[in-house]
Amino acid sequence: MASLYNRAALASILFVGATAEESCPCPETLRIGGVSHGNEADKFWDPVYAAANRAAMDSSVDLDFARYDESSTLTGQGGQEIVDWMVDTIEKMCTGDNTVDGMFSTINDVAVLTALKANCLANGIPTVIINAGGNLAQESGNFLHFIGADDYNTGKDAGEKLLAACPTCQRFYCLDHCGGCTSWTDRCRGFEDAVGDAYGQTIQIDDSSEDAYIASVESVVIGTNGTWGDDVGLLLGTHQSMILFAEALHNKHKKVKLAGVDTSPGLFQVLGDDEWLWGTSQQPYLQGYYPVQMLANTIRMGGQSLQTFNLETGPTFVTEAPEGQALCNSDPFQSCVADDAQKPETVSHLAGDEPSPGARKLASVTTRFVSAALRIFGI
Repeated sequence: MASLYNRAALASILFVGATAEESCPCPETLRIGGVSHGNEADKFWDPVYAAANRAAMDSSVDLDFARYDESSTLTGQGGQEIVDWMVDTIEKMCTGDNTVDGMFSTINDVAVLTALKANCLANGIPTVIINAGGNLAQESGNFLHFIGADDYNTGKDAGEKLLAACPTCQRFYCLDHCGGCTSWTDRCRGFEDAVGDAYGQTIQIDDSSEDAYIASVESVVIGTNGTWGDDVGLLLGTHQSMILFAEALHNKHKKVKLAGVDTSPGLFQVLGDDEWLWGTSQQPYLQGYYPVQMLANTIRMGGQSLQTFNLETGPTFVTEAPEGQALCNSDPFQSCVADDAQKPETVSHLAGDEPSPGARKLASVTTRFVSAALRIFGI
């Protein structure tokens, strides 16, 4: 009987020793919601959504990141249709019986800001803003963070750089393909402030076709003069279709210098040509990953995890196309997958293998408990 008692006591001690070394239990799964003005036709948003899904896997999060269907055109990003959809989505996620634990969103319209304040913040749901609307969010207060590039500074930096790069340019124009959304309104405002008296105007682009795009620019730049005139500098988006349209515009009017906001495979193909000066990067992957991870940390820690409101992911200027592995690292639209032969083999820590530091530590603790038990119970 004594031997049986001693063995039971030893088992109890070993169990306590083992559990003392175990990590904290897995956190309860959180439900985090998100919404953006990036529809499925706009490939810029692909890495944002991919990164958010990756962060959800890493952070034990049930993610509901809504995206407008591809039937909407790029021009529709700033239109009332997508604004109404975003407002409706926000109301559904932040009110009712099944609200999200945390929320993140772009602010491409004041109506979206109002919906976030009235539905999410009013119900105590921590909320992060990404990509667009950082200034509006900061002025309103109570939002946790803005994650993205300041659009006004993006336009201002681009204007200063374009002035220096094109001293022969007499006029500069900002091409807004977004239908007046806050991002391009702020970028064009910064661009105008940088180029000063040489600013022509903001041109609302019709991106429904190449001919419509060219006509949008010509109607303003040529005006009633009937000729293109001196060198002209244009700031524009770099979506694939925009690159093709801008190339067609340059083929027709050689006295044009092009500078892009954001990057894309199409931009990388034309960088280095005389007419293209650069693109800018605002790290869309980080704009998807950070909000999910930071909301999860904030909710679980019971308070704001970082005191900094603006978490700037850009802009940085991209003046040449990366190659090789650098392309995989720099191009958020390309997925780099290792060949099976290049994938590292799974390493086991069975007999004869080198144990991990954690395994060595656990073995050491277990040995000490066993030794103590043997001394106490005389086993």
